[in-house]
Amino acid sequence: MREQSIVLADDDPIMRELAESKLQGAGYHVITVENGAEALKVLQAGGVDLVISDLDMPVMDGFELTKSIRENPIIGQTPVIVITGSDHGDAVEHAFAAGATSFLSKPINWTLFSQAVRFVLRAGEDQKALRVARDRAEAGERFKDELLSLMSHELRTPLNAIIGFGQLLGEQFQKNHDNVHREYADYIVDGGRRLLNSVSDMLLASDARSGPIAIHEKEATVGDLIKEAMTLTPKANDTATANANITVKVKDADAEICCDYHLLARAISKLIDNALKFAPPGQPVIVGAAPTKTGDLAIMVKDSGPGIEPDKLPAVTAPFAQSEMSSRRTKEGIGLGLPLVKAIAQAHDAVFRLDSNVGKGVRAIILIPSKRICSTQSRRDKSAA
Repeated sequence: MREQSIVLADDDPIMRELAESKLQGAGYHVITVENGAEALKVLQAGGVDLVISDLDMPVMDGFELTKSIRENPIIGQTPVIVITGSDHGDAVEHAFAAGATSFLSKPINWTLFSQAVRFVLRAGEDQKALRVARDRAEAGERFKDELLSLMSHELRTPLNAIIGFGQLLGEQFQKNHDNVHREYADYIVDGGRRLLNSVSDMLLASDARSGPIAIHEKEATVGDLIKEAMTLTPKANDTATANANITVKVKDADAEICCDYHLLARAISKLIDNALKFAPPGQPVIVGAAPTKTGDLAIMVKDSGPGIEPDKLPAVTAPFAQSEMSSRRTKEGIGLGLPLVKAIAQAHDAVFRLDSNVGKGVRAIILIPSKRICSTQSRRDKSAA
């Protein structure tokens, strides 16, 4: 194990001699200097584990030395113990403000001196280990995000080709009245779309982890948003299944919202898809939108499925969370739907809320703030003006 090195800065030769003797007796390598400027030169040469500095010194005092250490990116994490014999009560406070790690008061208690040094050095090693672990974790996160982004972009092109050629095959089989092979082609298209949606969700989730999702705002009517959301939801257009029992209730469909049209429609689509996924066969799913008393706009998707226990509601908006997370789960999906809805809502300064009781279904609400809404009447007033 490497011998730990300590720089001792003090203009008092007796103090230096006593401290050096104690530190060497404890097994440390000690370099003594008379002022902060000399200590800084030794530090910049490298290999120093700890600085012990008097506060009152000529040329460069302990305050300036500590501040200079903290401002240097190479040696800035070096622990500093300051020694003060000052009568001013705020000396230690100023030392900590400059970046000191710990302090000792004169006259020094030599019995505790070595223990204090050992404690600070050990804490410094722990901090160094934590910084290394943090840097590795951050590097791993960056690598994961970059890899995910690269894979997402690389997968989109072949997936779009698979979907496109699958549709062409399906159309050809339909013309030839080959229903069996048409069904196979539909499986290919459906699988490709599911995988493409999962890839897109993972990329958007990666963006959301890095900060608020960037949105491209434009005006869109509430009615158009709901229609686009329905178009993006395959099950909503599947008239062959009993699940596609959707009731749409929109008040003031012409009201305009300043939003990212595609992202917000995608969020609503995910709520519809989730409701259809858990609604019992034949039971209705309600998609609604209406202004609130405060002028906000509430977009709601409600199902009559099994519901969620109230204490579990916060967990379902966590990434990759599902009520049943195993390879044998009966519901498809990777558990990013609701977290992405929440992230998209937050990007629009909106509130996403889930209300549910077991056996009574789930009501999902996106509450769009009034500042993003232009009512039909206000547009009429503008036109009249």
